[in-house]
Amino acid sequence: MHHNFCTHLISAMALVVMVVPAGAATSADMGDGTAADTVQLSLEDLMQVEVTSVSKKPQKLANVAASVHVINTDDIRHSGANSLAEVLRLAPGIDAARVSGNRWAISARGFAELFAEKLLVLVDGRSAFNPAFSGVLWQDFQFPLEDIERIEVIRGPAASIWGSNGMNGVINIISKSAASTQGSAAVIGTGTVEGAYGRARWGGANANGNVFYRFYGSTQRARAQDAMPSLGGGSGQDPYGHEAAGLRVDAYLDGGARWDISADTFSNRSDGMAYVIQTSGTSIQQQTERHRGTTLRARFEQRLEESGNLQFQAAYARTDLNVPYAVRDERSTLDLDMQHRFRLREQHDVMWGLNYRISDDTVSPTPVMYMNTLSRRMNYAGLFVQDEITLAETLRLTLGVRADHNPISGWENQPTARLSWKTQPNHTLWSSVSRTARAPSRVDSGFNRNFAYIEGDLASLRPNILMVLKSNDAQQSEQLKAIEFGLRSQWGSTLSTDVVLYNHRYANLRTNGSFILTPGFPLTVESIEIKNGGSMTLNGAELSADWRFSPNWRLQLAQAWQSVTEVGTVIPDASGTVPESISSLRLSWSPKPGLSVDAWLRHTGARTGVAYNPKIKRNAFSGLDLRVGWTVRKNIELSLTGQNLNQGACDAYTGLPLVSSLLDLIPTCQPRSLTAQLRAEF
Repeated sequence: MHHNFCTHLISAMALVVMVVPAGAATSADMGDGTAADTVQLSLEDLMQVEVTSVSKKPQKLANVAASVHVINTDDIRHSGANSLAEVLRLAPGIDAARVSGNRWAISARGFAELFAEKLLVLVDGRSAFNPAFSGVLWQDFQFPLEDIERIEVIRGPAASIWGSNGMNGVINIISKSAASTQGSAAVIGTGTVEGAYGRARWGGANANGNVFYRFYGSTQRARAQDAMPSLGGGSGQDPYGHEAAGLRVDAYLDGGARWDISADTFSNRSDGMAYVIQTSGTSIQQQTERHRGTTLRARFEQRLEESGNLQFQAAYARTDLNVPYAVRDERSTLDLDMQHRFRLREQHDVMWGLNYRISDDTVSPTPVMYMNTLSRRMNYAGLFVQDEITLAETLRLTLGVRADHNPISGWENQPTARLSWKTQPNHTLWSSVSRTARAPSRVDSGFNRNFAYIEGDLASLRPNILMVLKSNDAQQSEQLKAIEFGLRSQWGSTLSTDVVLYNHRYANLRTNGSFILTPGFPLTVESIEIKNGGSMTLNGAELSADWRFSPNWRLQLAQAWQSVTEVGTVIPDASGTVPESISSLRLSWSPKPGLSVDAWLRHTGARTGVAYNPKIKRNAFSGLDLRVGWTVRKNIELSLTGQNLNQGACDAYTGLPLVSSLLDLIPTCQPRSLTAQLRAEF
């Protein structure tokens, strides 16, 4: 059956290639807001793209002293991805694995699991991490992919600018301005797994032409994926769906000032099967997660003399996370940010800023977990300063430090030093030394969770044993000291490369503390206290290359190698979350105007896991995607995408009963899928 499906899919794509008229319009002919086809763009232009996430100011990608990759709007379109989590696979070294349905485990340089907490995610500069567990739920990002201008992905520490939790990297999702999304646009599609989905957008402007706005709506009803082979296959009982809507307004004032506001609301549903561990034993339960939320953001920016800049931003988020048997988290969070950039003499480009966050929550008890404190207000504060010093025309030194205060472990200092040397006009050698921290989250303090149940033998008076994880306010911040070296090169007009070497030394990671036994019959409770004290050393290398070996062909390679050399006991075992390698190979072909063919091969190495915790072990797996896009006429594109054509992604979980997560989800594997999509702008 799978063989026939794959054969029919490839035949259909080949037929599309043959019947497309030679005179079809190219995407470069489209109206405002649609980028020219990436296959046709100059590599020199791509290397001159400005990024803002490394230093909170515009810098040319070619000169940045950090391991950063930019995913632009055309990369997103050509990938065939239909969710933000899938898009992030485009960045080198990002470990993005689907757990089940619309649930994802994503991180950089290890520590990828459902609630990964060492990767900071921003949306237009607004921190999207949830203080409950210091991570993000990827199914909550439901704004249209077409409205994303670019995604800046930093691998490695960035906490000296963005604060605690930017330990292993920062993902900054930057949306298009309302001015660049005028008119109307719609995307409708259907797929064997994606189900039916639709996204619509409408933009306009005021009579004076200095205030622009847009509105969007999005919905999806996805089908269930395949169950684990070890559970008999068939339906994984994990369909999902969402509704989302939002708006953005941009205004441009006299004197170089501007402001923008945005509002988003979403509601999503995620079905799935999970092991529920209670005092009465372990059972498999159908669970329907429901997430609802609303976010508001406002920003004002004033340009100052001599490249100076003053910016204020405020953001508010109200979220409701309801997972039966597991957690109910109701939360409101307010963020206030200010930053100021100015020149000091000719050699110093100084940036400094303040941040204050208030998060109020109510975490209701469930049969498998409860908090010592039902409701809590947590206050966070941060202050940073950074100076980019021009030592010579080709040599720049950046020194920065950030002081953050959190309500559990107190103050943390996070310094960094970055050196950028333009050895030749098209080659930049850089290095960095950083110390960062991950502040304890809400669940790191006063948390109790049933995580294992061992059935006894009551006939022989051997009691059942319930194992419970506990945490308290004695938690400290996890620490990282990192050294990085990189070389970014432009080899003429057809080839660019980026090489990074790094050494990460983690300390104070979470680990097992004392064991407290509470004897009883028929149930004995064994409590395990979580404390700090674990350690790990991670060495790695990352290589990416972009090669235009023909005007109509583009080859993109991304390769990461990782090796754990030392490890202490941690929860979950950090070494078990580190894949040996992550590979990505993309081939783009434009055989005639208006037609694009994209093939994408991915491979993720094994995560070794440990004998006492099989939940974090995953086998190596590969995935093959193929997309054909046809611009039928101006501003109308049809596409056909086949994902996981080799069915390789299921290999990751073969024979695995659980994955490491708060919910003990039973994983599902994405089968081969086919998605047809129509995209129109008018």
